[in-house]
Amino acid sequence: MMATTRRPSARSRGPFKGGAVVAAGLALFLAVSTSVVWRRSTGVRSNRQLQRLQEEKRSLMAQEKYLEGQLRRATSRRTVVQEAQRRLGLVRPGEAQTRFIAVPASGAKAR
Repeated sequence: MMATTRRPSARSRGPFKGGAVVAAGLALFLAVSTSVVWRRSTGVRSNRQLQRLQEEKRSLMAQEKYLEGQLRRATSRRTVVQEAQRRLGLVRPGEAQTRFIAVPASGAKAR
């Protein structure tokens, strides 16, 4: 009788069996997929926050322009005079109420 010898297979499987390699590949795929989804969701969240802050900035800049215009109008001479007349009862003096005083020249002596 002839002794049968076992021939090594053409494909050596190494230390891992086929199922373990597939499981490791699926675990790696799951880990990579999870990290990609997490990164994208973080990016989407950051983008929404950035858009909200940009809209708030535009709103505040518009409000600043409006308030600067209000301040310019409120501090104009015309508005100040109108408010002084309305609140304090002040009137602009007429020509009969105005007296001009001549200032002596700097070289003249005061008597």
